[in-house]
Amino acid sequence: MKRLWGDADLMAALQQPDAYPHPAPAVQVVETHISRVFLAGDFAYKVRKAVRFDFVDFSTARARHDDCTTELRLNRRFAPALYLDVVPIVPGPTPGSVRIGGSGIPIEHAVRMRRFDQDDLLSARVAANRLEACHIDGLARSMAAFHQAQPPAAPSGNLGTPARIVATLAECLRAIERLEPASHLASRVARRALSEATRLTSAFRARLRNGHVRECHGDLHLGNIVLLNGVPTPFDCLEFDAALRWTDTISDLAFPVMDLLHHGQAALAYRLLNGYLEQSGDYGALTVLPFYLAMRSLVRARVLLERASQKHAEGLYVSSDQAEARRLLALAWACLRHRCGPMVLMYGLSGSGKSTIAAQLSEAGSMIRVRSDALRKRLHRGVMPCGGWYTVDETARAYRRLLAVCRLGCRAGFPMIADATFLVRAVRERFAVLARRLCVPFAIVECEASPETLRARIAARVSAGGDLSDADEKVLAWQMLVQERLTEAERAFVASPDSFIKPARGNVGRPRSPRTPSHAPWNLFDGAQP
Repeated sequence: MKRLWGDADLMAALQQPDAYPHPAPAVQVVETHISRVFLAGDFAYKVRKAVRFDFVDFSTARARHDDCTTELRLNRRFAPALYLDVVPIVPGPTPGSVRIGGSGIPIEHAVRMRRFDQDDLLSARVAANRLEACHIDGLARSMAAFHQAQPPAAPSGNLGTPARIVATLAECLRAIERLEPASHLASRVARRALSEATRLTSAFRARLRNGHVRECHGDLHLGNIVLLNGVPTPFDCLEFDAALRWTDTISDLAFPVMDLLHHGQAALAYRLLNGYLEQSGDYGALTVLPFYLAMRSLVRARVLLERASQKHAEGLYVSSDQAEARRLLALAWACLRHRCGPMVLMYGLSGSGKSTIAAQLSEAGSMIRVRSDALRKRLHRGVMPCGGWYTVDETARAYRRLLAVCRLGCRAGFPMIADATFLVRAVRERFAVLARRLCVPFAIVECEASPETLRARIAARVSAGGDLSDADEKVLAWQMLVQERLTEAERAFVASPDSFIKPARGNVGRPRSPRTPSHAPWNLFDGAQP
């Protein structure tokens, strides 16, 4: 008589060491709401649960097998050395036992992967305060390169459209409402999120039209990124729904940024965001980024609530998952609130330390940093123009682009740092006028050093190579000739870098309007409750 395998029977059988064709002492299980991963010896086996939700249907063996093959194909884009094959799980030689990779009619299938140390997950690293700046920089570079390599979705298709975005959001909100029916916070967040989705309809269309909707990872939270030989490596992408995987590239990046914010690591979140934006040049994404950060918070909250519901059905205690879900709802609310941060200009000659201070400010003060040297090179795809990087025309072009990015970022509610020399008074005035029009605080951070120090720093930078700036001693000499010092009126806007990091009383550059935040840091996502 054919044995009917229940979920509990299969789970118990796969925890037995003799189920595996290799040494597998002390099998461990990592469980999500739709799958289980069995850690056995040097390998890990991912088995789908026979579940059916509104977003995925694994109720048939065929659907689960098909999803295994899809997962293998898609995740090899990120981690080819990690994902090995799809293996059958067949009845074992004794009643109630199973065998991985044996002969016979499969009971189930599993994706076989090389096992890694769970402590090397970025989620474990951040919890243990062992996530380093170099890991964040590597992730920013690799994700920018990966997104750029993917073909864009057809604008005439149904992927990444405003209607698809709203439908995905509405489905997530319905699930949260079902799982948290009496939550005042959830209902307030839902109304604001749907309103923002409507407001951003034109922006969503433009992002699709301009090629920013691509086949992404789709589920890039910190628990789905692992350090392999010191390299941040995504795995376990969202394989079961192409419509959720084909998304705006900034939505993909928003997941780890959101996760870092959720874990109280705003400095690393902004390091990742600034690194990615500089690598990709996609500053236009700032318009939709707060919405996608909120949406990723909601998705993660929904997953936790689904998991809590499963545990509750099994008679397990679930308050921790529910509490974390509510913190994510609060983060979503903070992301959806439009706030005003300052526009900060760095001012000083090449070698005066502007970029170093701007980088520190961007992390410590939760700000978007835009470097003129990066924009200058992106405008020419890295190929030096005939007259060089620092001609009058090239410099004017770079400042126009810098102004446009600051305008876009401030309108989206982000505190902006314009990292350039700003030696010409008329250029500084254009940025000050923009700040007044946008009703955001305006400030100047002045950087100075002796001529000897400037020359020594530039010589060291040229010798080391690899810096975005191509300013040499000739450029420095020219800057010294054309520099227009700050006027007395401008000096009223000069602020110490600490003004943007530590809580401070008084003004930053100008009297505050009622719309202006009353203290630093200028963190757009401060977790405020509705």
